Amino acid sequence: MNTDRLLRELERRLLAYPDGLRQEAIEAVREEIARERKHDEPGRTVETERERRVEAETLREVVESLHRASGLDGIIEEALRQLDRLVPFECCWLTLVEPDGRLRVVAARGVSGHVAGVRFRDPLTDMVRERLFPLAIADVEGEERFVPWPGSPRVRSWWAMPLVVEGELLGLLGIGRTTIEPFSEQDQHRTKALAFSAAAAIRQAKAVEQVKRYAALMEQVVSVDHVVFTGATLETIAHAILEGAARIGSYHGGLLVLQGPAGPRVGAALGDVFMGTVGKPAPADLAAAGTRRLAPARMRECADALEIQAPNHEAYLVPVATPEQHVGTLVLLDPDGETPDDRMMEAYASRAATAFRHAVSSR
Repeated sequence: MNTDRLLRELERRLLAYPDGLRQEAIEAVREEIARERKHDEPGRTVETERERRVEAETLREVVESLHRASGLDGIIEEALRQLDRLVPFECCWLTLVEPDGRLRVVAARGVSGHVAGVRFRDPLTDMVRERLFPLAIADVEGEERFVPWPGSPRVRSWWAMPLVVEGELLGLLGIGRTTIEPFSEQDQHRTKALAFSAAAAIRQAKAVEQVKRYAALMEQVVSVDHVVFTGATLETIAHAILEGAARIGSYHGGLLVLQGPAGPRVGAALGDVFMGTVGKPAPADLAAAGTRRLAPARMRECADALEIQAPNHEAYLVPVATPEQHVGTLVLLDPDGETPDDRMMEAYASRAATAFRHAVSSR
């Protein structure tokens, strides 16, 4: 007899009853099943022990597979692959917490469209994040606070598990079933084991990636300084600054707009779409003195002013400035939205501005 399925069916049929009464009835049935097993199946203890050993071995393999995975992306994909092995579901999401408090989807299965990078926030996930405790809903149609996650099919049973390491919330793991089939205790136990191991592996991978970002930042700063101190032209230095920015982040091309006596002009260009723009006057929107994002529609208008055809991407604008002077602005095509690489760019731009000012003053 499939006891878990029987209990899920019982819980579904008792949904109309108050929570306390429903749980009391389910516990009574569970206890009665346990008593009958002891009476009718004396060999059940051996079988149960064997099942527990198999499950323990499976969870051990899951943990080892997560720690064998390479890099943050590899760990995340492996976590969802192992989840599929442990718990039946129709859709799932793995999200990470952003600095602004929203959740960013980093991987998903069973969803429609490309949802990686989508950010969202809703009352139920806020509750999970505040309490750092899992939340299971037998039927979301009875929960007014439920908001479908990005690309979600019509979910009925839903489960959210926080990814926590030493009290630090990294993200949430969400699982959905398209039928009313509440997650059993065994499902939840397995998911918690996976989430605990995945969170530890993710934090370690994020720490390694942060170190690599700082290393890449310093490498490009040193590269720009080297170009300056070899006596290169200002045009060469501007191009080196823009190339360094592209190497730090995954940008699809860009411009370095420099401030000059006659107004902003394009000092360097990177990528086929911006060919032929060096030396042209730049639209005021591309000479921002503060970090901002430029919507695709406005970016297309700026491209028209430069007499080029820009791709349908937003642009990430970072001022190249010191406390004393605004040297220029990095204009970076950024279809991926905000990422940790972007947050490194302000530090890089500040150091690049110092190097450029030194080059100008030494001429």
